[in-house]
Amino acid sequence: MNTPMRHLRLMQVGCILLVLACIWVSRLGKHESQGGITAVHWVVTGAALWSAVSGFTLQRKLSRTPKSQRVSNTSTPASRWKAGHVLRLASAAAVAMWALYLSELGGPPVLVNALFAIGVVLLLIWKPGAIPASTQTQPH
Repeated sequence: MNTPMRHLRLMQVGCILLVLACIWVSRLGKHESQGGITAVHWVVTGAALWSAVSGFTLQRKLSRTPKSQRVSNTSTPASRWKAGHVLRLASAAAVAMWALYLSELGGPPVLVNALFAIGVVLLLIWKPGAIPASTQTQPH
């Protein structure tokens, strides 16, 4: 396994451990649910869902070569590929951190557990794919 792939796999393991730590911390305290979903709970849930979706969309945007802009010497397809995957892993871990925050706010346990599950699933189904060639395309 090559070095960029190994780094991403290590980051994946680290993010999974972070999610497990968030779950463990959320189970330490007694968080009483406030019975319903408040406006703050909706905002936190929206932020968690935005984190889940943005990982995919930002990764795609980063991996595309900008056609109308001049590409710098440090921006290669491989570096954009790696940055996109780092963002995707971080956004999946962020879902679990939002779940922990929702737990601390006394959010409904079903919603908290669903967000934890989404974070774990996103991290477990992630696959890096093939590293693109590092050759830089010249703008037209």
